Amino acid sequence: MKIKILKLKDWLIVSLMGLMGFSSCHSHKQLAAPEEETNRTPIPREELRLMYGVPTMDYRISGHVKDADGKPVKGVAINMLERGLEATADTIYGDQENIRRALKKSEVRSDRNGNFTINAQDLPWDSIRVLVRDTDGEANGEYKNQLLEIPVDNVDKSNAGGWYLGVFNKELEIQLEEKR
Repeated sequence: MKIKILKLKDWLIVSLMGLMGFSSCHSHKQLAAPEEETNRTPIPREELRLMYGVPTMDYRISGHVKDADGKPVKGVAINMLERGLEATADTIYGDQENIRRALKKSEVRSDRNGNFTINAQDLPWDSIRVLVRDTDGEANGEYKNQLLEIPVDNVDKSNAGGWYLGVFNKELEIQLEEKR
């Protein structure tokens, strides 16, 4: 009986320590918004929650979307795809609700000049995937979807420290191909 009581006591202590550890893994910093929000994805102004010991990196992907003639294309959806989503240019595989949530969370659209900016914070990866989709039908012409695999290189580590590994900046020139 005494052994059962000791085991129960040990189990309770370990459980409480685990709960206390998870509740203390919380960032008290607020994310700052960019000074100029024109043509940019707003950085969420909410607390960033991270587990202790998880390396992170900022991703800033900006660029221009143009048609075959070099004219800017407005309203093209651009997403940085989460890891775990298997995709081709025309199909994303998996649970439909998770896909909708992930696309809605990360989607930006090109402005009237074809410009876009994605700001994201994620785990460090060797490469990222950017999905480019024409979702507005014939409003600005019909274009084929593209899935771009972008190697993560030349990371700016000037503000890196601890578990924060720096910023990956990439400028893209996306030329759309018309559907025929």
